[in-house]
Amino acid sequence: MKKTKKNTIILLAALLTLCFSACERFQGDVQVPAYLHLDRVNIVPQSQNAPSVEPGFYTANIDAVQIIYYFEGDPSEYSLGVFQLPFTVPLLRHGNITRLTIVPVIKQNGIAGTRIAYPYYNTVKLENIRVAPDSITNIGRLDPQNNQWYINANYKTGDLIHIQTEDYFEPTAFSSNFDSTVIWVKNDPDNACTGQGYGRIHINDSTTVTTFSILKELSPDPKSVLYLEMDYKNDFEIFVNMVGFPVSSSGQVETKSIQKLHPRSNWNKIYINLGRVWEQFNHNTPLSIFFQVTNPDHKTGDIFIDNVKIIAI
Repeated sequence: MKKTKKNTIILLAALLTLCFSACERFQGDVQVPAYLHLDRVNIVPQSQNAPSVEPGFYTANIDAVQIIYYFEGDPSEYSLGVFQLPFTVPLLRHGNITRLTIVPVIKQNGIAGTRIAYPYYNTVKLENIRVAPDSITNIGRLDPQNNQWYINANYKTGDLIHIQTEDYFEPTAFSSNFDSTVIWVKNDPDNACTGQGYGRIHINDSTTVTTFSILKELSPDPKSVLYLEMDYKNDFEIFVNMVGFPVSSSGQVETKSIQKLHPRSNWNKIYINLGRVWEQFNHNTPLSIFFQVTNPDHKTGDIFIDNVKIIAI
């Protein structure tokens, strides 16, 4: 009994010591944070060696950025973290940020939990950003029309990016890379995602399954990072599929599912990683992409697509 009482006293003494020592951590002045603010990131063509001259190539959906900062005298750069746009984030440092690196982040396959630094975008580096206690420092330029602070970023240069196929449905083009199921609407800027035209797939109530394909076969380098980008809005679910050879080009062709796109009432930009399915084909070429729409409820509706491209790096 005495031993138990003694152990209890020792435990209480240890807890009191821990409490007092913990309180000492917060004695003294508490540093007031500075704040960084950014609303959006635009993707624009670089002045030289741009991968494409087509405006539709540069549609983007960057919903977050990673912030990396370096103060003069620090041993290395530090990552502040990844923040969803728009943001105003605290920084427990004051003075001059010698170098601020902003890394564009996208939702891979449209999934918020798989945000990545998109391998085709360059990072943006800013210099000599002054931050002060209890003050907001806006990053980039002000868009007075929308009252937003923004920065411009670029794709990597044309010598690094290899366009496997692209389709912007503009009236200046001579042909489309899609099959005849896709109706090429050439002069309807009010309904296009960008520019003048778009592709439309009409589905009537008597149709249960509709497919449409990119006609061009793809033969990227097996070491490539391969993505499909597209803008779309849709009344039905769209299934994106890959056709290829799991053994070799002389073997039997197979079809594998890549992604399901849920209905959207407004234009949406998506970045689809083709590499994870291409890996199941052992990176064999050629390969091709087709889309499938099912209509089990016999409804009438449309699929709209624009700014479709497959790129490798």
